[in-house]
Amino acid sequence: MRAVSVHGDGVKRAGLTCGGQAEILLQPLDAVPARWWDLLAEGADAALITRVDDSRTMAASTVTTPGAPGTPDTDGPAQAVVRARELLARRRAGRDTHDAEEGLVLIETFPAVPHLVIVGGGELADLLVAQARLLGWDATVEAGARETVVLLAERPAAACLVVLSHEPDVDVPVLSAALTTGVPYVGALGSRRTQARRAAELTKAGLGTEHLDRIHGPIGLDLGARTPAETALAVCAEVLATLDGRV
Repeated sequence: MRAVSVHGDGVKRAGLTCGGQAEILLQPLDAVPARWWDLLAEGADAALITRVDDSRTMAASTVTTPGAPGTPDTDGPAQAVVRARELLARRRAGRDTHDAEEGLVLIETFPAVPHLVIVGGGELADLLVAQARLLGWDATVEAGARETVVLLAERPAAACLVVLSHEPDVDVPVLSAALTTGVPYVGALGSRRTQARRAAELTKAGLGTEHLDRIHGPIGLDLGARTPAETALAVCAEVLATLDGRV
């Protein structure tokens, strides 16, 4: 750990708005578990927990979300592991610190990039792809149920499903797969009649109220959207709010 202070003329030279002091953690590469680099390469949810004791000795461990592939090292402080998974669940990259019996604990979170899976084509699908990429997300447009179900199963924690299709042989199996595999956002475009039809067929397929209540429909935050571009913005805003636990 090294303390760095910036004051006076140094503030302007550094391009800052005000002065202050910060502590910088310089972490040797050999203190970082090899599993950490594997998780980053896989694009998986990953958090690095670094313990810094009074002698400034560092020990790091990695954490992933429960059910993630591989065998993560989770021998970090229990509270830090819980906090890391909370941050990963919110899909927020960042850093957090807290004091533990072992000393200062730094939590660095790198959640998987959200993957917008759009079922059905058209102008709105194209605009959703453009809006997602503007946010730095991945985006895929699919037309068939089988391909979509496979895609959702590959990375369910990162997938965010937007159903534009009104075909029963597509929307029902896709929604069913998303609702039963832990996909964090499930939205479906359609009239009240279409939404009622989907709910009835999903109920016949064995899904309960706890599943159906997770479907966002009408889709998108109520931003007063009137054009397809505004609707795409409203949908992505709702996805972001859902991932952060705000809706």
